[in-house]
Amino acid sequence: MSKPHRYANLLYSISARLWAILIALALLLSGVLAYFTDAYRTRLVKEVYRNSEYELAANASALSAAIGSKLLLTNGIQAFTLSELARQQRIDHDRFDLFSLAFIGRIKGIRNISVYPDGVARYVFPLEGNERLLGLNLFEHKDEAVRANALRTKLTDDLTILGPMELAQGGVGFLSRQSIYLGDRFWGFVSVVLDISPILQEADLFNADKGIDIAVRANGRILKGDPSLFDSPKLLEQVVLPEGYWEIAAVPKAIKLESIRLKVGTARKISALSVLLVLYLAYVLLTQKTKLRSLVDERTLHLEDAISRLEHKEHAVRHIAYSDAVTGLYNRTYFNEHLAKSISDSEKSGQSMAVLFLDLDQFKMVNDTIGHSQGDILLREVARRLSLALTDGETVSRIGGDEFTVIVPEAAGQEQIKQLAHRIRELFQHPFVLMETEYFITTSIGVALYPDHGEDVTTLIRNADTAMYRAKEEGKNQYRFYESSLSRDAKQSMDIKNSLRRAIERDEFAVHYQPQIEARSGKIIGLEALIRWYHPKQGFIPPGSFIPIAEETGLIVPIGERVLQMVCAQSRAWRQAGLPPIRIAVNLSARQFSQKDLVQSIKRILDDNGLDPHDIELEITENMAMKDEMQESLQEMKDMGFTISIDDFGTQYSSLGYLKRLPIHKIKIDRSFVNGISKDPKDEAIIMAMLLIANRLHLTVIAEGVETNEQLAFLQDNDCEEIQGYIFHKPQPAENIAALLAEQAAKIFG
Repeated sequence: MSKPHRYANLLYSISARLWAILIALALLLSGVLAYFTDAYRTRLVKEVYRNSEYELAANASALSAAIGSKLLLTNGIQAFTLSELARQQRIDHDRFDLFSLAFIGRIKGIRNISVYPDGVARYVFPLEGNERLLGLNLFEHKDEAVRANALRTKLTDDLTILGPMELAQGGVGFLSRQSIYLGDRFWGFVSVVLDISPILQEADLFNADKGIDIAVRANGRILKGDPSLFDSPKLLEQVVLPEGYWEIAAVPKAIKLESIRLKVGTARKISALSVLLVLYLAYVLLTQKTKLRSLVDERTLHLEDAISRLEHKEHAVRHIAYSDAVTGLYNRTYFNEHLAKSISDSEKSGQSMAVLFLDLDQFKMVNDTIGHSQGDILLREVARRLSLALTDGETVSRIGGDEFTVIVPEAAGQEQIKQLAHRIRELFQHPFVLMETEYFITTSIGVALYPDHGEDVTTLIRNADTAMYRAKEEGKNQYRFYESSLSRDAKQSMDIKNSLRRAIERDEFAVHYQPQIEARSGKIIGLEALIRWYHPKQGFIPPGSFIPIAEETGLIVPIGERVLQMVCAQSRAWRQAGLPPIRIAVNLSARQFSQKDLVQSIKRILDDNGLDPHDIELEITENMAMKDEMQESLQEMKDMGFTISIDDFGTQYSSLGYLKRLPIHKIKIDRSFVNGISKDPKDEAIIMAMLLIANRLHLTVIAEGVETNEQLAFLQDNDCEEIQGYIFHKPQPAENIAALLAEQAAKIFG
């Protein structure tokens, strides 16, 4: 073989090996870069959808608040109607128009307010444009949905909703309706017709600057946006109403997804250029080793510059994803991720850590009075103060609204966190200056420690939030550490609250009676009625567990009325059985006492059972008796013949000047003083002073909670007229009391 031919074969062999290496390297690099660019695209898409999800949740919350505030209008109309009926048994058209004009004020979106005595429209405001409503009978309406709503509203105390629907005056709206009962008699309805568009505007759903496209649907009807968003929606929130619900579906704006496409496209182009560069360098290395060093240095410089620009863009994207737009602090996304990392670090190091939840106490007042822009200024100032004060490794975030969080790594113990919480609270003792006016805003703080109060993100957040709400319940402007009893108390209170209304309907309450004894003779001269609740599953529930909740929810009013009915019916039954009449004391709550028709309601129940006011003693608290606005009702009850007594006397801040003017007959010495007899000379001195004052004011005195012979002897020696306590009788069912009364009657008349 000739020399030129061998040389040609050698060149062919070298070229084939070179191309094989370059092709393999190209495939490898392309696969790696494709994997990383796809991962980069996936992460960007997830971040966009996560931010969109948070924005959608905020919009849903705003819509819920906007709808809720409008639904409260119905309660206001109901209150006005009840007030008018209580005052003059009818509604004056002029007063209705004046009230409606003042009540609506500058509220947008109210089409009309109407009142339907017996289901017939008699009062409409404004009347102009709504004349055809007058005389409309809801129970005979041609629209079946309207008739069904009227019947449903009549059968419930709760607010009902009809719509959305096309309004006769144009546009889309819905109405809220609530029944009115006078005692047990159905009187009629009140209704408010609302435009939907102003509600959506109030919830800021027409803001074109949002990062998402939104569609709103109510009970199957599209109110705003593209209906196709509800076809297999990835982002969906529900706003639950008293009847039915509204839905908000969303997708990120196309410009955001297009931005991702451009970023990924840029990254791929850079990656492709990088692959070409590497292949070129490989080619140079394999073909011209002598030129490699200079070319590598030059190309590496360009590559590093491209990577640096890419990293800079990535840092910018991360900053946007993890920063709160209003305050510049970390946002909820960063807080959750950083909390998970802090828990992991604490688990490895064996050290404790803490999470503090802060909620501003009067922030809504700022937004409502001087606007959201000033509210944002306040939030930024709060963030500034927290950032300047917390510089020892703590991480401060704003997770939404007026809520801030602080993560404290390597917490040395509760004492350290107490000092930190106190320091944070002190930051709010200085006023915030907004529009040249000083505002004093405080904060309530809840604290959860790892691992004592939770070992994962969800538990720590929930427990810190629970502790924060307890701090608010206990007066605000303070901090509270989480305790396991908070969760138990919260669940137990919720269970009781949910069961109370059903307990009234199912007649689960009973009344026990504790005899009141004449101190000198030992004769039973009265009874105190005490409520008992026997739950079908939980059994006996102590009054102290449900009475405060009944007070809070307003259910104490029907419960108190039911107790009075049971007491009067039992008194009548005892008399029909031949037992002598006996006075029964019934407790009145503050809620009951504030009812305008209380006296008439009590008198009606007595009349239904053939009883006289002298048969009933009404017990009120010291605080209730001291209020000036209560004096007229107390005097009216006393004039009618009721015995009026002050319960738990001495536990509040009574004025003796008030006591001598109060229209009462009796005071009851609280058991806290009785317990001090033979133990605390101060308690004995207070009791003696009460007895002396009562004697001079010609008031009867009864001591409750008497359990020992020493207590009884002291009270008898100091001329206490009546005794109530376990030393004589504990509270008992009606049948046991009947036996006691029969036995006493036999001794007297036998």
